[in-house]
Amino acid sequence: MEFIRRIFSNTEGPSVRQLSRAMKQIIQTHGDAGTRVGAMERVADWKTREAAATLLRRFTVQVPQETMDLEEKQYTVRLLTQMGRVAVAPIVEFLRTEAEVTWPVRALREILPHEEFISTLQEILRQLGSSYTRWPEAKVVLIEHVPDEAFPQVQGTMLGFLEDEDDDVCTAAADYLSRNGNDDVRERLIETLLNSESRPRVRGRIFELFCDNEWVVKGYRKKVEEIIQEPFYLTGRGTIKRRTI
Repeated sequence: MEFIRRIFSNTEGPSVRQLSRAMKQIIQTHGDAGTRVGAMERVADWKTREAAATLLRRFTVQVPQETMDLEEKQYTVRLLTQMGRVAVAPIVEFLRTEAEVTWPVRALREILPHEEFISTLQEILRQLGSSYTRWPEAKVVLIEHVPDEAFPQVQGTMLGFLEDEDDDVCTAAADYLSRNGNDDVRERLIETLLNSESRPRVRGRIFELFCDNEWVVKGYRKKVEEIIQEPFYLTGRGTIKRRTI
């Protein structure tokens, strides 16, 4: 209930008791599916921010039947989308504070116009990048949802994620940057490579990205030669290649 209390902004709509009762049914993993779905539909019909926050709790649990769980979460996305703008603030708050963001970010994408979705996602990522979060995997999912055409707006944020302590976050940002990168990005990736002596996964991924893009290590050749390891090697023209077995 703490999540709901944080975003309460008015006293209209269902009572706290009604929301609490509905949420218990929504997150009951071993209950009847019909009871869960019925509660989800009832909550969505209320069309308030508090109701959207309650509906979002469905993403925090998983029922034993995998197919049923998938279908219900897809349906939850549809219900949130049908709620429209009233669901935006609760979704944004959820994305900032919760671990399971795969489904709510899809709902946000359906509700908002494309440019507004990009700017909202950028702001969420900027905030996550500048503060501690217990859920680094959420940052990875959100990075993967940023469209490539948003590169000019998100470049700075993505460059900042190259310094993230979590390897998955760092490599997700590197993947995004490599698809859209310019010479500045190339140099930042090389610097990340050189500064990742204790992060073999990060180094390996950046080596692979340089292979894929056929980027040269211009200006850093000597330093890269000192750290490069099999199966990667440096060619005469300064590109990184992987040896085939």
